Amino acid sequence: MHASDKPRLNIRAIRESRGYTQEYMAEMLDICQSTYANLESGKTPLSINRLLRIADILETDFAELVDYHQSSRVSVRKQSQSPHPLEPSLYQETKGVYEQLIHDLRNEIDFLRSLIRTS
Repeated sequence: MHASDKPRLNIRAIRESRGYTQEYMAEMLDICQSTYANLESGKTPLSINRLLRIADILETDFAELVDYHQSSRVSVRKQSQSPHPLEPSLYQETKGVYEQLIHDLRNEIDFLRSLIRTS
């Protein structure tokens, strides 16, 4: 992946559209404001879990935070290489997070069903 192909984060634009400050976001993430500013600007890499947490705070979905189609040239090339809108490594990481969430939810459903049966 070339540096010019790197997905652009829309965190700042979405945060500002919600009227949230960097201080608020940092507090919600339990980090200092300067650390949050570095995450938002791309100076510090974001983990998939942190990106999902930011999406949750901003009440948006992961895809809205990340712009994978910076230009039509990049968009067409990526679509021909991969059926997924995410970079392959990011897709695998995202897939793993969702699989874990599904697993956890299934366990919670089973637990709740057992409570209902014993009531």
